[in-house]
Amino acid sequence: MTAVGSVRIVPELRAAHVERHLLGTPAELLYLEPNYDLAGTALADGIRRVTLAGALRRFFTTAARTLEVPEPLWMRFWPKHVALAVGFKAAGAIRGRKHRVVTYAMENNDVATLVGGRRGAPAWMVRAAAVLIGATARVTIDRIAFASAAARDAYARLPFTAGIEQATTIELPRPAASRTEATPLTCVFVGVMEERKGVRELMGAWTTVETMLPGARLVMVGPGPLQAEAASWAAASPGSRHVVGRLPHAEATTILQAGTVLVAPSVPDGRWKEQIGLPIKEALAAGLTVVTTAQTGLAPWLAEHGHEVVGLDRPAFRGRLAFAIARALRAPLDRDAVRSTLPRRDGRLSADAWLHGAEPHLAGPAPTRPAEVVA
Repeated sequence: MTAVGSVRIVPELRAAHVERHLLGTPAELLYLEPNYDLAGTALADGIRRVTLAGALRRFFTTAARTLEVPEPLWMRFWPKHVALAVGFKAAGAIRGRKHRVVTYAMENNDVATLVGGRRGAPAWMVRAAAVLIGATARVTIDRIAFASAAARDAYARLPFTAGIEQATTIELPRPAASRTEATPLTCVFVGVMEERKGVRELMGAWTTVETMLPGARLVMVGPGPLQAEAASWAAASPGSRHVVGRLPHAEATTILQAGTVLVAPSVPDGRWKEQIGLPIKEALAAGLTVVTTAQTGLAPWLAEHGHEVVGLDRPAFRGRLAFAIARALRAPLDRDAVRSTLPRRDGRLSADAWLHGAEPHLAGPAPTRPAEVVA
């Protein structure tokens, strides 16, 4: 393998990581676990699975001087985040080399929710966690790129993080290379079939859509604990409901691109909140109209550009979701017009180039102040 200047750590490797690895700044990619959608995806050179201990050992032999770690507000991964960041810095000090640690931040939830979930946590515990995470980030991280304004705001509430060199992009995709035609009145859901992805809310809303819009069809793609329940529900009306289940990423993308509307009705679940949503990005790249909730960090951009963003007031949510889906199916946005609103370069790749030093101008003139760069 040719020597590269960076190492990336990925806790759970997805097909999108493999694609980004081929397009982004040259780096060695080390991953801890595979994601379900990796099936059928060939791993490129420079990608290998390691344990945490194996990654730490690699830091003492790699020629790379930059390490990209998962973001510090990923709470369940935070102990490993600290071990990796400190380990890379320590390896640099022992080897007499300057090592940099960078991170890409998507988390848009507040610290109180991340610490206490639905049950909440004492104020002192929330403050202590914020100080600990903020202080550790300030000491170990050299650059941080935010995927959305919501993510930037979440980190701005942590003490000390204003001192980290930072930039903000909007993680929008570039248009897909080929243009696809939509199947009329077809709504597609792609994702893990579980409560937090709004699967039950979608099934409840879809029964209303069927009465409002005869001929509409819903295709649900993805595995998960609610797949059997969704399949049973679909069997009651096979003309308008179809559950596919687990598919390789390429096949799921083909189904998504043939749809008219992507529905991504994510709802809050404990400490979790939708950050961006890969299916949303892939739908936009193909020119689909998106129906989603205010959970995603892309919500302000989507609403501004004519997509449907549904509020999460629970008593009325299913009804509002049904009306939003029906509106989008009746009058979808022009696919070429959707594609024309996207940047020429994927926002994640722009952030990647800046994080790894290829585009220092993205940081803005003052490295200690956040800079807004809208992709």
